[in-house]
Amino acid sequence: MNRPRRAAVFGFAADPRALADLRAAPQWIRELALLHLQDLVHGEQRGVRLGIRAGVDLSGCRRLYVDPDATWRIVYQERRAPPGSARAREVFLLAVGQREAHAAYNAAARRLGRLHGAAPSEHHQPALARPHLITPAAPAHLPPRPAPSSSRTAPGH
Repeated sequence: MNRPRRAAVFGFAADPRALADLRAAPQWIRELALLHLQDLVHGEQRGVRLGIRAGVDLSGCRRLYVDPDATWRIVYQERRAPPGSARAREVFLLAVGQREAHAAYNAAARRLGRLHGAAPSEHHQPALARPHLITPAAPAHLPPRPAPSSSRTAPGH
């Protein structure tokens, strides 16, 4: 991937549990997923729209296959960024998981409150997980988890 990059088209945010999904994935999957996320943010790739998937409503979400065998998936949303963001829209990472047992789809649906009557997670609030804009200079590993601080909580919490 030595081609010149366009400027980022989207901002980036993630459910904190989606970042945990990435940390738990094998290194080679994590590296491929980060490359795909980088391409998404730069508008160089776009996932397939999802609707009802494995019996759950994932409308408004998109999916990308991470690996050549399509055994790992990224589930994300393209949505309006919060006020004051550098970009008007953002890629919001919901889940990274295996094909087996619809792991990525079920995790995304659970995080959206669409699985078995679950309520949407407090982590789905837009201001919580926006620490890392993926850039061409981003390392092929995840940055260390930042220490909790009161300035990282969502307004009104």
